[in-house]
Amino acid sequence: MLPDHITCKSLFEAIAQGNEQAFKTLFDLYKARAYSVAFKFTKSVYASEEITQDVFIGIWTSRAQLPAVKESEAYIYIIIYNKVSRYLKKESNTARILALPIWREYSNETEETVYAHDQQKFIDQAIEQLSPQKKLIYRLNQVQGKSYDEIASTLHLSPHTVKSHVLKAIKFIRGCMKDHALLIAGILAVVAWLKFF
Repeated sequence: MLPDHITCKSLFEAIAQGNEQAFKTLFDLYKARAYSVAFKFTKSVYASEEITQDVFIGIWTSRAQLPAVKESEAYIYIIIYNKVSRYLKKESNTARILALPIWREYSNETEETVYAHDQQKFIDQAIEQLSPQKKLIYRLNQVQGKSYDEIASTLHLSPHTVKSHVLKAIKFIRGCMKDHALLIAGILAVVAWLKFF
């Protein structure tokens, strides 16, 4: 339950105006519930943490739409379930591809190729696809080891904005690496299939 003087709707209205304290209040009130729902379905601590972060990043980045939301609490749960649904669908498709016999046969070779020889190359390529601001913030944080507060002070941004950019950049790079691994698996499957002709 929310405190008497605070409603989810009022927090949405404040967030829509860019009020970061209202966003922090919303996050503190709902992060445990978001995590609980995500973990119930994914059974993964890592996935649940990522989904929880994605939910609130999504609320903040789409804050201009919040005043039009009539059932604010229901809106939060819809976002949670949509994120969970997309995660489960993606994991299911990945599992089916990785379960192919040809993937198991070539898994060691593929891992050596992708992770030992080409990993940095594909990470660098993924970084180059980021927007200039995300690229800069990612490198300051992940390469130079600067904290969110240090970067925020340097670039005149809020620490939350910096964190949001870093998380989105990491998610994008991770997605690129995963897509590349699946592409390799698909190519190997085609090569094996062609051997029968």
